[in-house]
Amino acid sequence: MIPFRLDYVIEKAGGEAACEEQKVLKELAGVKLRPAEARAEWPRVLEHKWFMSERLGRDIGLRVAALDYFENVRLPRHTRTSHRPATSGSRRLEQAHRLVA
Repeated sequence: MIPFRLDYVIEKAGGEAACEEQKVLKELAGVKLRPAEARAEWPRVLEHKWFMSERLGRDIGLRVAALDYFENVRLPRHTRTSHRPATSGSRRLEQAHRLVA
């Protein structure tokens, strides 16, 4: 007797394997993304790190960049709004600044 249906086993065996970007983003920012989504977001996190480092005049590190990106730039779809107060972003930037200082 076979405990699993064959199509179930084939589906699980052929599914997307975890990618390095997925593991790193989970470790840095605590976000759980699908492999394809993680591969798409990784360059954006790196670009965000460069942008914030240039703006602050020093290297902020990947952890702060990833946290800031997922909290302030790429919000989950269910929490996105058309209007956000201007002070919340600057307040979070100051908090991130204190974190790495």
